Amino acid sequence: MITKRKEILAVYEQGPEAVVTLVTTLYDIIAEQQKIIELQAARITELEERVKKLEDQLKKNSRNSSKPPSTDVFVHEKPNPQSRRKKSGKKQGGQKGHPGTTLRMVDDPDEIVLHEVHKC
Repeated sequence: MITKRKEILAVYEQGPEAVVTLVTTLYDIIAEQQKIIELQAARITELEERVKKLEDQLKKNSRNSSKPPSTDVFVHEKPNPQSRRKKSGKKQGGQKGHPGTTLRMVDDPDEIVLHEVHKC
């Protein structure tokens, strides 16, 4: 393509027919580029639709569609349930100063039950 001023003036000095040829050539180049742009725009639209369709497929799993759980790609485990109880700050188990309530053996029990072995 002729872009320099001297080259344009050289075409102008060759006469009107040379200018017409140059302008016609430029129009043809512009028309070809316009066709390429339109084809690229159509291709971009097609590819955007394909990407959207594939992203939608990735978002589907067994919870939000009729797919079986075995087809889930990214399995997100269910989080453990959180307790609603507030922590008191005390340690677990019996607290200091609390009297125990263990059942003690007595010297004379009310009843004695013998458990004998029947098989060895």
